[in-house]
Amino acid sequence: MNIVKNFFKRKSYGFYVTLVVAVLTIITMAVYSSSYGTVPRYMSWTAIGVMIAGLVVGLALSVFNLGQWGAAVMAICNFVGLMQYITKIYNYVVVVIVGIDINTLSSQFIACTVFFAILIVASIANIFFKQEKSKEEVAA
Repeated sequence: MNIVKNFFKRKSYGFYVTLVVAVLTIITMAVYSSSYGTVPRYMSWTAIGVMIAGLVVGLALSVFNLGQWGAAVMAICNFVGLMQYITKIYNYVVVVIVGIDINTLSSQFIACTVFFAILIVASIANIFFKQEKSKEEVAA
């Protein structure tokens, strides 16, 4: 029990934001894969794989007292996931804008885009948050 108490005693508010970003990453992956998982034209499994890798590596770095690097890895991987999403969903957006087959954006597209936007903003902001307390703060 003392180990857990000392572990959380060293962590600053940025660590908890990292946990929130991890949950947002999982939610974003779930929304994206459930919305477009059966439509290979719009689904990028590479995005999911990169985001999972970033999630695992980022949390591992945060646990091993390298929180600044963990937050950066998660942000980079989430950004790569966003770029893969944009690459795959581009054709859908063009079809809607031109009005070839459909005239409105689907709720799946809106949900995925909103979750990716929230995730990227939170990931980038998390890079600048303090992840670990200094030795003076822990001793106090």
